[in-house]
Amino acid sequence: MSYIAWMHNGKLPREEVGGKGASLSDLMSAGFKVPDGFCVTAGGYRHFANVTGIEARVAPILASLDTADAAALRHASETVSGFVRETELPADLQDEIRQAHAQLTTTMGSHYAVRSSAISEDGSAASFAGLYESYLNMVGDHEVLDAVHRCYVSLWSQRAVSYRANRGGGADEAMAVVVMKLVPSETSGIAFTAHPVTGSLDQVIINASFGLGEAIVSGRVTPDSFLIDKRNFALLEREIYAKELAIFPHPGGGGGVIEEKLSYDRQRAPSLSDEQACDVARLAAKVEAHYGSPQDIEWGLYHGELYLLQSRPITTLG
Repeated sequence: MSYIAWMHNGKLPREEVGGKGASLSDLMSAGFKVPDGFCVTAGGYRHFANVTGIEARVAPILASLDTADAAALRHASETVSGFVRETELPADLQDEIRQAHAQLTTTMGSHYAVRSSAISEDGSAASFAGLYESYLNMVGDHEVLDAVHRCYVSLWSQRAVSYRANRGGGADEAMAVVVMKLVPSETSGIAFTAHPVTGSLDQVIINASFGLGEAIVSGRVTPDSFLIDKRNFALLEREIYAKELAIFPHPGGGGGVIEEKLSYDRQRAPSLSDEQACDVARLAAKVEAHYGSPQDIEWGLYHGELYLLQSRPITTLG
């Protein structure tokens, strides 16, 4: 049985590749500029949990768990994540990931983003945004394998277990993992096709900063903000903030990322031109039209090309 699904082979089912994998493969098949890659399917995680005995050890813990007891939740999370962390991936799963990695490296270079894609993630009811881990600029199959394993561990973080428990589920949750070409973005950010504060459906709001999007997602910088009229893509407002740092792929060719302090002038420079901001808004509006509902997208700009890195429904609108 194969535990690898290629994103360029058309739209993949959520139950196989999780919310992120399903969305990215769908967008790729619709012609959006999405970096290619493959998914380690949820079946791969279930195989890992079954053959290593993790599933048998976890089931009684979850069955007796009082989800209203914060201390019990914490203890269960620490116990289960410890089991997963200490257990190696099965040899056959490792071999499949190595083979897929070698095939991708032949056509796409050698630097990858490894991103958690849980089955219930990025749904219309709840996004699970930020609960699970992603690892940037992984180089070599050993780093990719380690990152896949760490994504499995993140399925059982205290925040993730609590979030799922509070929504009445989670015992049967499984983790797929996306392995995709890293876009070494010069500027990146988030775009909402509805205003997340006012709820206006006629506006796109963009947050942008230099480097990889991790600086924004982690809250390390206050990003520039652009408000665009969705009806005619006119710029309505622009707020430029001092962005003291940026996160970039490690320049020495190794894996991982570095944090770079920006010069005074660079901090205060716009991370996007007005024209580029309008281009991001047009991309976001096209994604919204594709799905037929307001979207929260992640994007990256590299050598003048806009890449779509993720899209999820906005779940906070009234």
